Amino acid sequence: MCALRFARFVSALAFAWLLGMSAAHADPSCWVASQPSLAFGTVTASSAADTNATVGFTCQNDTGQTMYINYCVYINQGNEIAGYAPRYMTNWNGSQMAYNIYADATRSSIVGPPPGGGTYGYVNSTYVLPAGSGNVAINIPLYGRVPSGQSLAAGSYQANIYNSQVVWGMKSGNAPDSCTASSAKYSGTTTFYTQVTANYSSACAVSVTATDLNFGSASSLASAVNGTAAITMACPPSTSWKVGLSNGANASGNQRRMAGGTGDYIGYELYRDAARSLRWGSSAGVDTVDGSGNPGSSIPVYGRVPAQGNVTPGSYSDTITVTITY
Repeated sequence: MCALRFARFVSALAFAWLLGMSAAHADPSCWVASQPSLAFGTVTASSAADTNATVGFTCQNDTGQTMYINYCVYINQGNEIAGYAPRYMTNWNGSQMAYNIYADATRSSIVGPPPGGGTYGYVNSTYVLPAGSGNVAINIPLYGRVPSGQSLAAGSYQANIYNSQVVWGMKSGNAPDSCTASSAKYSGTTTFYTQVTANYSSACAVSVTATDLNFGSASSLASAVNGTAAITMACPPSTSWKVGLSNGANASGNQRRMAGGTGDYIGYELYRDAARSLRWGSSAGVDTVDGSGNPGSSIPVYGRVPAQGNVTPGSYSDTITVTITY
């Protein structure tokens, strides 16, 4: 009988000890649950391209207390091409597209590498983890931009960024002063991968300069009056193009004319050369300006109003359509 009572007593103690273990709280932990991906889509030289991405950062709070976390995000340079200001994507064939990743929506603070962001900035914020909240998802935004004005080979571009970090510190009462503050009761570092993609369009970007072809004022047209304008555009290096000019809104056959407010016209012409001997038309490869890649800062347009009589005084104008074939 004594031996039996002793066995029951030991069993009761063991059961009570197991109950005490089940009531204990675990240390909190954090990890990257989803990797960010910056997909710029199709970009051209004419304007900047922006995109956003999110680091899916998750923390588990089983401490039984409200915890306050301070976290920082640092992003490495690309694996294929080094650099931070700017970073680069590659087409794997010698061409590289500049871009960057920013901590803010205004895209003024570049996210630098671990540890500490180097000479650049980093993403930094705080978050409250309620007691008993279990897993809490913290979506950390990143902001990407491809700047305008890049003349590149058309096609797909990519960058792979490895071993970027989210560094965090956590404690009760209030958030640590920084993500690496010694006052943090719990701390950790978790890494993540980022893929960056873009497609550069073979389209040419064209715009006529703000100053139109203005022949100015003349008291008579007893002699020819010359003027110039410029067409600015950007094309990928591998793209062949042809620039044509229409005959205008008031042409008579192939004769370009400016119209006045009284139903009168002034004849004029546009040329491809400074000597004004090569008429600029719209027949591709015949009377167009042809080239490939980026033509430089601008393509000049040479205009001339030939000598003519019987012109009614007034203001005259015409509208020309620029056509780019590529």
